[in-house]
Amino acid sequence: MKNFFLILLLALFFNSCVSFDRKLIKDDMTTLKKENVSLINGEFEFKGYEHINAGNQKSDRLRTVAEMLNIKNPNISESDKVSVKAVSNLKDKSYEVQFMILKNDSLKYSFKYDAKFKKGVLVLKNHTVKCHGIPYLLGGCRGFKSRIGLTGKNDLFIQDYYNNDGAFLLIMGSGYSINYVEKYKRIQ
Repeated sequence: MKNFFLILLLALFFNSCVSFDRKLIKDDMTTLKKENVSLINGEFEFKGYEHINAGNQKSDRLRTVAEMLNIKNPNISESDKVSVKAVSNLKDKSYEVQFMILKNDSLKYSFKYDAKFKKGVLVLKNHTVKCHGIPYLLGGCRGFKSRIGLTGKNDLFIQDYYNNDGAFLLIMGSGYSINYVEKYKRIQ
């Protein structure tokens, strides 16, 4: 009986893995290749110009780079651009993506993420999972992950995946998954 509950818990856990919806960006995406990932390097506006919500609809609510990457820093709210640079790590075939948030060419905040190249985009290793209660019994888990790439006009896009799973005594499952994309105009 103990093994049954363990297998059931593992099946529920692996059922909720992060999954990006490619339909949100398939019509306006430059598919990167490993040889030209450096095309993503450049400066982009800090505030987005087009937001595509979970229903594949354009939304009026535009988000900043910090909001899309879940960065909580009050000093960057009035920033005007972000510099992105991807550097290849030949040892493990991964990338390091550096983000520098600027205001009037003055550095306000800088951070890095490791990333994996997958299907023409860089999947950032910013996956976070927060659980409350006893997951799948009397509680749940929330997961978040991002990936970046280029639009057809070589603008930056950030796609987020947000997943919320839970249950009440393994009987009533509750949860949802949301994908959304924000696009940022290239400055340089």
